[in-house]
Amino acid sequence: MRLVHIPTIGLGLLLVFSSPASLSGQGDWDIGFTAGMSNYMGDIGDGKVSAREFVWDLQELRTRPAFGAFARRKIDQDGLWHVRADLSRIHIAGHDEDTEYAPRRGRNLHFRNHMTEVSIRMERDLFQKPLVWARQRRAMMTIRGFIGIARLEHNPQAQLDPYNRLYDQFASQTGFNPDQWYDLAPLQTEGIAYETTLTTIPFGLSAVVAGQKKGGATDFYLSMELGIRYTGKDYLDDISSFYADPAQMEGIGAALSSQSNQQALDAAGPEAGSLTAHSYIGEDIKVIRGNPVNEDWYGTLVVSFGKVLNGRSNSFNRSRSRYGNKRGGGLFKKRTRMRF
Repeated sequence: MRLVHIPTIGLGLLLVFSSPASLSGQGDWDIGFTAGMSNYMGDIGDGKVSAREFVWDLQELRTRPAFGAFARRKIDQDGLWHVRADLSRIHIAGHDEDTEYAPRRGRNLHFRNHMTEVSIRMERDLFQKPLVWARQRRAMMTIRGFIGIARLEHNPQAQLDPYNRLYDQFASQTGFNPDQWYDLAPLQTEGIAYETTLTTIPFGLSAVVAGQKKGGATDFYLSMELGIRYTGKDYLDDISSFYADPAQMEGIGAALSSQSNQQALDAAGPEAGSLTAHSYIGEDIKVIRGNPVNEDWYGTLVVSFGKVLNGRSNSFNRSRSRYGNKRGGGLFKKRTRMRF
């Protein structure tokens, strides 16, 4: 995997995290890791119709893992605003065989994409509620929204279907590996060159629960986060528009550009169409391979573990006045600092 070129994000990280003021307060920093699952919304979907809006068209069976690491710090005195940098590894996949819509299933395309994402985002606390379940055991639940900018490096891949019309031609070659995954972008399966490094916009919500020990010190927290990424592009799955002339493709690109075959059509049913409906005919007759109007999105649902640095968090001050009792008779008998 090549290193992601991220000059804009790198500059932002340098300005935010290298400021001497950022090291002046205890509890202003936290670091952690994330783990969960990811999926995508694009030209390979689910259901009995050609396409459904937003998340209703994703394939739950093709959900894949996502994981990463992050660093975050408070950027205002009240602790409402934060800036966070993430390095994530995100996997997505899709296969036409998992849909009940006959034309898609007869098309018989599939892909996987192992992606690296580097992002910087702004976070804002939207809601906070204290949780107390036993003496000396207390916590604060925070609902947080975020939006940012990211650079994504992606690499869609596919395998050669064993029933592909050109399978025997490649299987007879010395060194052929039937389990190999082929990088699709260099093959230009639609006759179009596209970038594999994109700028995306991540946004979403997270629910954070932070524990507080006696005396107000907070050293870790857990959160659940739903994040969506807008790409503005259409090739995370290597599918976008029309079938291209296989004669203009090199090597295995011609075979991977159209994987429709009689076995797939029979499994899909009579409404799947013919082989001609899923292959290049000529320049005068454009055959649809994907929908260029539907841009690709991807998202993650992850659990995060965060470690608060520099000991006691002194960024929990706003909740002290909101939830604490200055005379010692409230939920928190000691003045607490529950913002992080």
